Amino acid sequence: MQVPRRPQRLSVALPSSFTKDVPHLREKTSRVGLIARSLAIFRVDEVVVYYDQTGSSSAREANVLEKLLTYQETPQYLRKALFKQDPDLQFSGILPPLRIPSHPNIGEPRIGEIREALVIESGAHSIVNAGFRAAVEISSRLKLLERVTIRVVQITPQLKGELVEPTRLPIYWGFKVTRTNLTLGKLIRSKTQDLTISTSREGKKVREVHNDLTLRWKLSRRPLVLFGSPSEGVPEILAKEGTDLSKVVDFNLNMIPNQGVETVRTEEAILATMSILNLLEET
Repeated sequence: MQVPRRPQRLSVALPSSFTKDVPHLREKTSRVGLIARSLAIFRVDEVVVYYDQTGSSSAREANVLEKLLTYQETPQYLRKALFKQDPDLQFSGILPPLRIPSHPNIGEPRIGEIREALVIESGAHSIVNAGFRAAVEISSRLKLLERVTIRVVQITPQLKGELVEPTRLPIYWGFKVTRTNLTLGKLIRSKTQDLTISTSREGKKVREVHNDLTLRWKLSRRPLVLFGSPSEGVPEILAKEGTDLSKVVDFNLNMIPNQGVETVRTEEAILATMSILNLLEET
């Protein structure tokens, strides 16, 4: 199944402590798997992991989150070569499949087919593994073990392809994972988004700003949606670094008014938030 990509480049920011309250790696893996599914369901283009806490434990949590998200986003036929043996991935078997266009089923190559590939031989004509029985030749000098996106242009007598820029594809291809050493406030200021939305229990209800939010969302080309941690919301995270929420965010929204539980988990907030924002495109 192929769906059109968004007319905008949608980014989501997640805290490094997202899984810190879960002690076992198996449960961490399961939670990250749910997040990756939500990102793909709602055609998110980029997820940025930011630091909301300091110390070695925060760096460790950020590394695991980035690694698991990247692993799940990587096509199955490239995972073994890109990740090797890694104790952080020992429970990767429980990750649900994304079933996005960049994760095709095994089959025979077709002219025009687009694939993620890994450079296995570098030279004037590089050779890539694109998940076919035979390797694909690319008429470009590429870096060894570089991950690229290709289009099949010839099948016989030899498989050949050409490089493709995934961000220019007309279909949704998947999400990119980025980890930054910046705090949330500095991250917001460093990016080039034209619309910033935060989620908070103390935010305004969507219906109170519906018309303005819908207009801004439809006009936006690089929106950024912020999520807090299991222990702190976006306003609290920004306040710790001395950043005024109202000065860096266009909308601070309560996406689940009258919630029936004491706290809403980040993975639940993502589903609720992205569902509402997705509806704005249809209004």
